[in-house]
Amino acid sequence: MKPIIKILVTVILFQKSYAQFEITDIGAKAISMGGAFTSLADNSSAVYYNPSGISQLPFREVSVFYSPSPFGLKELAYGSINYVEPTRFGVFALSAKTYGFELYREITATISYANNFGKKIHYGLNLNYFNLSIKNYGSASSFGIDVGVLAYLTDFMRWGFAAFNVNRPSVGTQKDKLPQVYRGGISVQPKNYLNFILDVEKDTRFHASVKFGMEYNVYEMVDIRSGIGTAPSRFSGGIGFNYSLFNISYAFNTHQDLGLTHQGSISINFGGEKARKKIRNSLSDAFGN
Repeated sequence: MKPIIKILVTVILFQKSYAQFEITDIGAKAISMGGAFTSLADNSSAVYYNPSGISQLPFREVSVFYSPSPFGLKELAYGSINYVEPTRFGVFALSAKTYGFELYREITATISYANNFGKKIHYGLNLNYFNLSIKNYGSASSFGIDVGVLAYLTDFMRWGFAAFNVNRPSVGTQKDKLPQVYRGGISVQPKNYLNFILDVEKDTRFHASVKFGMEYNVYEMVDIRSGIGTAPSRFSGGIGFNYSLFNISYAFNTHQDLGLTHQGSISINFGGEKARKKIRNSLSDAFGN
């Protein structure tokens, strides 16, 4: 059965003429909130949702995400590794993600930069290198640009917007354009331990999708998360555990056709509990509360 699946996956992907590199959800925290993360973007996986968000990180952070067998298919495995380094000149990040298997492989390498004006307006940029390889057909590569902005509107509300592949890159012999996606949303933080996030995502090829998520922090140690989304319809949830420098997060999400799948992330923030408190209080601190 496995060889048949591999052949079918390869044929489907090849028929799309190399126009892959879909904008997918990365990171167990964001996935467990239904992918609603554009206006929160408060960990190293922000580079995949809104690159301006990494300017909220006060300390160095390293994270690893892996989904080994989405919906029971190892051929769809994907993962990422991210490194964020705050400096006096702004915040820099290096990221890499991979998708696929031995017959079909996508690799994306990203350099990110973010900064802020007065701690209330954050802006960021991704420079992406895309490489696609298909066994017996060779490989192709391209470059893409993502931009994002994040604004603290009040001491309890954020607004975020991000645009992906704004330069309309193409890859492969057919020169098909890579997906161009726009995301926007707001997040409300009535208490520093509670977040509600609403996102709208528009891929220029499809109808808009709406995503809603929430996160509740319990006694500084545990984060409980859930989310829903449309196009496709899905429900998600998860939990995160904080200890010293470490955060371990688990997420599950459902697909209307493919069923249930699981993902996990591990991150190390060198600020530890001090960093987590500073991030949770970033809104109130920005307004002097």
